[in-house]
Amino acid sequence: MLDDPVLTADVVDLVVNDADRSAGAIGFLLCRGGGTLAQPVVVGDLHGEDPVRVLDRMVEVVAHLPDTPGFVLAIARARGLVGDADRRLHQHALDACARAGLTLWGTYLATHAGVTPLPVALGLSPRTGAA
Repeated sequence: MLDDPVLTADVVDLVVNDADRSAGAIGFLLCRGGGTLAQPVVVGDLHGEDPVRVLDRMVEVVAHLPDTPGFVLAIARARGLVGDADRRLHQHALDACARAGLTLWGTYLATHAGVTPLPVALGLSPRTGAA
């Protein structure tokens, strides 16, 4: 699944529903080795909670799950383009996953208009952990 960004975006589109996009949410598509989907988890109704804290807690949980070496991150909101806050969360996810030995296979912004991958700098690939 995860070697194809278009297919991954389609899966994010299916997992993150309209209510999650309207309210704002963070999705984690937990993956098995090789990048196949194991379990989607969407944290909705953030009620103003800092997405970085939600991400940190989820990284801690995923790091202790058997046969789950990483995830795809989905940032859900009603509208808008990829912005600085999304880029900061994406970078934080890359760094947190690297520290925890997890693989971040990608970060996607899901809005009512569609799903957009956050780009990785030219010449780089997403960081993978030791798992």
